[in-house]
Amino acid sequence: MAMTITSGLSKSERQHVQRRTRAAMAAQVLIDGKHQGGRAPYGYVVVDAGPHPNPRKAQQGHRLRVLAIDEIAAPVVERVFALYLEGLGQKAIAAILNSEHVPCPSAQTPSQNRHRKMDGWQHSTVRAILDNPRYTAYAIYGRWQKVEELLDPEDVAAGHIVRFRRSAQAKIVRSREPAHSVIISVEDFTRVQLELRARRGAGVADYSKRERTTVVAKHVCVLRSTIRHSLCGRKMEAAPRNHAIFYRCPARTLLPDTRIALDHPPTVYVREEQLTRPINAWIAGLFSPVNLESTVIALAGSEEDDQAEAQMVAARQRIAAAEATKVRLQRALKAGWDPEGLASQYNAAAAEKRAAEAMLAAIEPSQQLTAQEIRQMAAELGDMAHVLNEAKREDLAELYKALGLWITYDDAQMRADVSISPRVNKVRVRGGT
Repeated sequence: MAMTITSGLSKSERQHVQRRTRAAMAAQVLIDGKHQGGRAPYGYVVVDAGPHPNPRKAQQGHRLRVLAIDEIAAPVVERVFALYLEGLGQKAIAAILNSEHVPCPSAQTPSQNRHRKMDGWQHSTVRAILDNPRYTAYAIYGRWQKVEELLDPEDVAAGHIVRFRRSAQAKIVRSREPAHSVIISVEDFTRVQLELRARRGAGVADYSKRERTTVVAKHVCVLRSTIRHSLCGRKMEAAPRNHAIFYRCPARTLLPDTRIALDHPPTVYVREEQLTRPINAWIAGLFSPVNLESTVIALAGSEEDDQAEAQMVAARQRIAAAEATKVRLQRALKAGWDPEGLASQYNAAAAEKRAAEAMLAAIEPSQQLTAQEIRQMAAELGDMAHVLNEAKREDLAELYKALGLWITYDDAQMRADVSISPRVNKVRVRGGT
């Protein structure tokens, strides 16, 4: 009994010292933005910043350590964020970096990663970079916390094991001012976090409905992301073969035992060239002498419907919705609601507003072409069908994307419904479009 009481008092004192130490470190991060030690994030290095500001520690020889930009790794971090915002997934980004022989974080700084294999980029490595808010130049403390778990709940004497768990958002401390050099802007970091949350979904049902993200293409698939299956409404994925390129829609990725999954064939295939040649002939017919004037009028009219204006309206609506949410939460706080329960919702609304403001600032008015310029471009092409059939696959894919090509494939009737939402871009395919 005496040993139990003594050990309990000792553990209580140890926990009290831990709480005081963590509170002091959190205050240093919040007020001064001090780097609290540990390994530097990929993209930064720890450098000497002179004597320690505490005179007693300075007399003992302690030095102040701060984070500085790693000129080799920082551009890789910027590229990871840019690729993710372009639509690539974490595995696709890791595959690109491995194919280009970019050293992974453990290979970049092996002295502080002796416990790792240095065997290349993994999707978890990319995710750790995308999740790290220190790239925004603010010092962060308390993202992870130690949790003691009993080895055997039935036998307390067996002891504990220490595990690391993510801290609640309300417990994470961020410095009030930037503490080191910035690699990723706050707006881009917020956009990535919102995209991560959107792609994660809420469960299996959302996962089966989720849009397929862009993947690394070893083959140029000109109809990638343009074909949907009429039964389930999902995009058909490219399936390159040695002799041809197919597009397929497998039933195994649907939510089991649903009506669509029961009616869906095991796998639906359609060959690319069975679609591209009729599509090229149809596009060429639009620019034939009979249909040229109506096509020019339609293309010039499509320029009048400025997409930039629609994007600006959508961004303003997001800002207004986020502001309304913040006002509602402030009223709930004044009414006596628990602040901890409202903090995460308020932070999410603030992040959504910053992301919408960043999107609004990045929108640029689209370039418009006159009807005469469109006629001149069409005349430069000559035989449109021949030009399209002989064009490079990369150029043809870019043209389809600019035309807003949209295909709905019905495997039961072996029919494809094709539509375009054209936007005139100054992009040339062997002479011009």
